Amino acid sequence: MRSIRLPDGAQLSTHVDGPAQAPVTAVLVHGLSVTAALWRSHLPLLLREGMRVVRYDQRAHGYSTRGTAALSLDQLAHDLAQVLETTAPRGPLVLAGHSMGAMTLMRLVARHPQFAPRIRRLVLISPPHGGISTRTGTGPAHSFLALGRTLLVSACTHAPYLLDAVRRRLPTTSRWALRPHAHPEPGAQPLPCRQGLHSMATGDIAALWHDLADQQPDPGPLQQLGSRVHLLAGSLDTHIPPEQTSRVAACLPSAQLETVPDATHALPLRHAQLVSERISRCATPTAHL
Repeated sequence: MRSIRLPDGAQLSTHVDGPAQAPVTAVLVHGLSVTAALWRSHLPLLLREGMRVVRYDQRAHGYSTRGTAALSLDQLAHDLAQVLETTAPRGPLVLAGHSMGAMTLMRLVARHPQFAPRIRRLVLISPPHGGISTRTGTGPAHSFLALGRTLLVSACTHAPYLLDAVRRRLPTTSRWALRPHAHPEPGAQPLPCRQGLHSMATGDIAALWHDLADQQPDPGPLQQLGSRVHLLAGSLDTHIPPEQTSRVAACLPSAQLETVPDATHALPLRHAQLVSERISRCATPTAHL
């Protein structure tokens, strides 16, 4: 494990595995509330394919610190650009991201076009068409779920300090417990996904959620990648419904869209073999970059 220090003081917990001379580097980006441990089952599969693999905790998640910059999708994309410059300054790239991680990759392409020529394939898992939302469908069940999510967002927005006090009393096994972590030892593995938000204040969770919800559809920058874009969606995803990902694909006529039957928002965890195959298949050498 290494720590990448950013200009605003944030430090990103980063893990690099595989040979330095590998023909391609895969950079894997997790979503909201989890950690780089999302990719723990994919790592051995990708290493067997001879790839070099970079994983990192996004800002304010897991072992990565908050820093002083505003929490926004633009900032997450700038963070990723720094990760690429530090860990993979040259050579072909395969980039894969899930949910907020997919949004981060899409924004990276828009804000840092210098990486586009190096991207051999962009694997976007459950990307929304625009911003995220508490409402993901129609019918009584979806309405009830949306109501609960809306109330939670409202509480995080209007009573963050009260919720912080409550979170400090929760057991560490709770996803919502607030327990800042000590600096990890060299070589430490990523924290479990359920501990992704343990060091993230409630006000920061709300700020990041609102920024992600306010995003407008902008798939245009991805069009330059043509058929290098591969989209994955879960047919049973209630967080980012497959219809959302299909709308992204409709704006990218050369992209490949794959809807995985019986897959939920936990697609990367429950279908690790499939996701790893899609990433490694995309890494088959086709050109010298």
